[in-house]
Amino acid sequence: MGNNIIQNSSNLTDDQDQKSSIIKKRYFVLILTLSFMVNFDSNAAIPIIATYAVKLGASIILTGFIVGVYSMVHIPSNIIFGRLVDKIGRNRLISIGVFLDGISMLLYAIAQDPLFLLFGRIVHGIGGGFGGPATMAYISDATTQKRSGRGMALYGISIGFSNLIGFLLGGLVAQIIGESNLFFIIAFLLFIMSFTSFFLPSIYQPSKKKIKLREELITFKRTVFRKSMISPYFSILAMMFNMGIVTAVYTLMLEHASYTIGQTGMILSIMVIFSILVHYPAGVLSDKIGYIKVMLIGLLLIASAFGIFMISFEVPIPMIGMVFLGLGHGLIFPSSAGAVKENTKGSERGVATGTFYALIVAGVAIGAPISGQIYDLYTEQMTLLLGIIVPLIVAAILLLMLIFYRKGQ
Repeated sequence: MGNNIIQNSSNLTDDQDQKSSIIKKRYFVLILTLSFMVNFDSNAAIPIIATYAVKLGASIILTGFIVGVYSMVHIPSNIIFGRLVDKIGRNRLISIGVFLDGISMLLYAIAQDPLFLLFGRIVHGIGGGFGGPATMAYISDATTQKRSGRGMALYGISIGFSNLIGFLLGGLVAQIIGESNLFFIIAFLLFIMSFTSFFLPSIYQPSKKKIKLREELITFKRTVFRKSMISPYFSILAMMFNMGIVTAVYTLMLEHASYTIGQTGMILSIMVIFSILVHYPAGVLSDKIGYIKVMLIGLLLIASAFGIFMISFEVPIPMIGMVFLGLGHGLIFPSSAGAVKENTKGSERGVATGTFYALIVAGVAIGAPISGQIYDLYTEQMTLLLGIIVPLIVAAILLLMLIFYRKGQ
């Protein structure tokens, strides 16, 4: 396919990283579709996986483990396989990740007992560890440096739509055709997308040099712990920590306030819709005024959302809060992802994006149980206050970074 596919160059090595090649639009649409699919399957499973496990005979404790094991496997997988994305290349691991996701959906569909379903969840967590960092790294490579925010915004929009459509269709379609049939259909779609991934042009050439384990650890430390990564990593962690509060506790608060499951779902969808709407403008803004400033605004909006939640559970207060939360989410994701791209070379982008993905999952995994514990011991107001404090702490860190950066100039 070669030169007629890529406008600037066929490979993106470390020396070429500042120039960054751009693929044709049809291939950019394809990689965004693949990004959508590697997130859609897990989102579609979220509303139904617990009830499906119970139907297969799982106890309450085993059901909780089946639900949680995906995150347990997914977090380290993102970091480990993110490094493989740099060593082996993006294209191959995109194909493997999408295919493994398809296998996991097939295992869900044919499961006859909870232990088999547990095995499927483990495979699913591993597949996501390949697909997530590989698609993000590929999109990073395919976006010019000056348009990093815009490229990451489109990437975030693909994930936003996977959340929205996955949540809506997961429960609705499963109710109509059954969980197994839904998993069969998703598996079929994933196998097709795994095949189409072979048409993606190769724009990154991994180094053939063999690296020892000690050097690998040094590369990881140098990439993940550099100062320029503090703002995107802390911002995405704080954002997802608050999402853990929303999914685990705020939904229960709404239920106790006499909202139905359907009404709660509609309220949550407001957040997703506003996040999608603001993603691309946020990407443009990031390219113009800088990533840290956009992340800072997003964190303040998220803190404001929880301040609004504290006012009342009466309509329209939860809806207004979700608008602010969606705007904050839509500002933080493309700006933080763009910052990860801008501050990494091609040969370290996989481990950087893998860590980014791991923090997305870790934020929810940390925020949900901590907020649940506070909710159990204290009051609703104290729990929601946590959603104000955490983003404000990170916002203060970003503000200090901006001040010191200006002094350095």
